[in-house]
Amino acid sequence: MEVVSSALSNPNRAMIRRFFFIAEDKSKYVSVGFYPARGYQPLAEFGGPKKLPLPLNAHQLQTMADNIAALCNALSTNEHFVKKDGDFKMNTTGSYRLARVYLGKPYLSFTYEELRNLDYIMYMIQNQMTFYIAVMTDIMAYIFTAHTSATFVEPLSTADKSINYQLFEELMSVLTV
Repeated sequence: MEVVSSALSNPNRAMIRRFFFIAEDKSKYVSVGFYPARGYQPLAEFGGPKKLPLPLNAHQLQTMADNIAALCNALSTNEHFVKKDGDFKMNTTGSYRLARVYLGKPYLSFTYEELRNLDYIMYMIQNQMTFYIAVMTDIMAYIFTAHTSATFVEPLSTADKSINYQLFEELMSVLTV
């Protein structure tokens, strides 16, 4: 059970992820997933090479969505931009056409092109987050049932049919980690 506990407490482990690539070379991404170490809360994780991922909650994602066009505009005109909301921050840097998104001290840098790509797909990311929040009750009920079973568990008949219940395999995979 110690292996299960350590695998589920990994803050970077996410279940039922949906990936969206931001950079053309697929080096930066955003994914929406359920995070076991955070009470299976749905988060939008922004990541890239050699950087810790930034898992944003729904409020932080909304703040980003509300300000990404202004950040892109500031980058295109080489103006200063800062938006701070708690430990979430977006700003332009001293480097031309480069922005940073912070969650506390960790940050990811984005080029103008990457932010434009993100701006174009932000509605999909927000829709995915809204959907994940809406099915939280079904997911939590399934997780509770699955953790007490040694065999595949069918989802409740009232559960949202849009979720692919590969979740059982993901939950049980920590037993073999």
